[in-house]
Amino acid sequence: MGAVSYVIPARRNFNKRNDITIIILAANIGYGMKSYGPKTLFNINDKETLLEYQINLLQTTFVNSDIILVVGFMADRIIRKCPPGIRIIENQLYETTNEVEQIRLALNCTLTDNVLIIKDDIIFNQETLNSITRNKACLIYDSKNQIDEDNIGLTVVNDQATIFAYGASNRWCHIIYLTQKEIKILKSICSKRNIEKLYLFEVLNILLEKVGKINAIEPQGMEITKINTSKNLFMVQQNNE
Repeated sequence: MGAVSYVIPARRNFNKRNDITIIILAANIGYGMKSYGPKTLFNINDKETLLEYQINLLQTTFVNSDIILVVGFMADRIIRKCPPGIRIIENQLYETTNEVEQIRLALNCTLTDNVLIIKDDIIFNQETLNSITRNKACLIYDSKNQIDEDNIGLTVVNDQATIFAYGASNRWCHIIYLTQKEIKILKSICSKRNIEKLYLFEVLNILLEKVGKINAIEPQGMEITKINTSKNLFMVQQNNE
């Protein structure tokens, strides 16, 4: 398993009931954009990288949050650019493992009963996060084609997520919020042998089988983009000029 290094920010108070842990998955290479470097360091405007944008918005929304950034590909560059007060975990096996290993490492260092997991290449606005409540697991989805159709689909029945799959009309936004029950089960799933190469949506399908349905939310006023290509990046930069 990969080595772990982290810095605990002194200003966090983990005794507060409101505190949650936010896990940003940023270890994988992203072969479609490899020549551009880590996605999380893309400049999305003249002042912020994607990482800075995400962290600023997350800290505004979840004031008492503990943010864990999981790095791997070009970890040294990301660490140098990371804002202060963020815990950093390095997956040194990022070339031979996938998102499940990132989650395993982060959950082992989680100190709260509420966890928000998010990918490093998602651009979203404040409204995207406003519908997340502290006492109920949920995930964010898109039915308006803001997320490209070649991304993971999601079947939603009666406002509940039932299965992740390619080809479904709804798009998963790569944002999921879990509470104590789901976190315990997810830890158990991620600790199993021979699944370290699974993607997050594959692990969540296993989770759904064990816990049943999870609330699926499409926030009103949501604006969201997943950066898969240089075209996506260019459009985001143009919109943020």
